[in-house]
Amino acid sequence: MMKKELLLEGMKCDGCVATVKEKFSAIAGVEEVIVDLEEKTATVKMNQDISETTFNEALSGTKFKVTGSK
Repeated sequence: MMKKELLLEGMKCDGCVATVKEKFSAIAGVEEVIVDLEEKTATVKMNQDISETTFNEALSGTKFKVTGSK
């Protein structure tokens, strides 16, 4: 299993956290998503390598954006 910590832009509340978690969880290969509002990160456990572009595509139509990874 692989793990990626993504930096997020645009999150301001618990509703934002829920939306990001829902969008990322729908990506094929994603096993678990932990979103940290304070740190503005999402830690994603996945069974295959998934690009930042794929995560940004999942956020299409929202006010959120992946700006990088740790």
